Amino acid sequence: MATASVVASLMAVLSSSSSASAFAPSSSSLRTTTTAIDVSSTKLFHWANRFDDRFEEQPGDDESPLLQETVAKHKLQPISEEFTRRSILSIGVIGTTLSTLLSSSLPANADFAPGGTLLDRPVYVTYGNSEASPTRAPNNSNVLFAQDNYYKFGSAAQWIEAGSTEFPKTMPFVPSQQRYDALKKFNGRVQTSKDQIVKIGSVSSGADVPDSDDPAYQLRALGLLANSFLASENTGTTNELMLARWYINEMYLRIGDYRGALQKGDQKDAEACYGYLTKAMNSYLTLINRSISSKVGDQFSYL
Repeated sequence: MATASVVASLMAVLSSSSSASAFAPSSSSLRTTTTAIDVSSTKLFHWANRFDDRFEEQPGDDESPLLQETVAKHKLQPISEEFTRRSILSIGVIGTTLSTLLSSSLPANADFAPGGTLLDRPVYVTYGNSEASPTRAPNNSNVLFAQDNYYKFGSAAQWIEAGSTEFPKTMPFVPSQQRYDALKKFNGRVQTSKDQIVKIGSVSSGADVPDSDDPAYQLRALGLLANSFLASENTGTTNELMLARWYINEMYLRIGDYRGALQKGDQKDAEACYGYLTKAMNSYLTLINRSISSKVGDQFSYL
């Protein structure tokens, strides 16, 4: 009965850890592993075992008659050989069952996303998109918005072609008044961000590229706009909002990558980094534009 309960619990955990999602690739690799249960140490150490000759030595002749009488009176009865064998057999059955279950259910490359989700595939910053910035920290600690697509799904998101509506398949419902107010408030700052990215694309020295956290890029404003466009009090933090944050974080990282490449004099790498930077911006703008109807305002142009 206990074995069945343990197996059922483990199966429930494993079945809930699937990584299949429109926002992350999945893998069908299998894990080969073993789980051993140490049954070599079954001795119980407790003050009560003072009166159990299975665990402690009997009092010697030099101890008082009163103590000897107390020990003899309260000594635990020996456990039968049959019971002991059954106990060890039960432990062995559970250990074998767990080992078999884990070896047949967990992929060899299963891993945890930074947000704690157990996935049946590897987790790394460029998984799913080889053009994602390799300078992202594995624990997502060096980005503007920690809770993004990589944080939840343990993978990089795909780029969105400018103006495309193929990905993601659906958009969360957010009241048009909320989107209208947000666009009115942040429209100018989004334009400033676009202009700054265009500006650094024509420089030839890393010294002319401000650091990623410079207010000139207005990247935090992009995040605030996304908060109002892709989530509400009813929806909470949506996958689409995490996707938008991933694009913003990629802009943040690629600005640093671009600056570093220029400082090293690697023009080819600098051009590649800037290209990925514009892909991230256009992906973000495409996602936002899908929520800008005629009642909300005018859509953003692309880089």
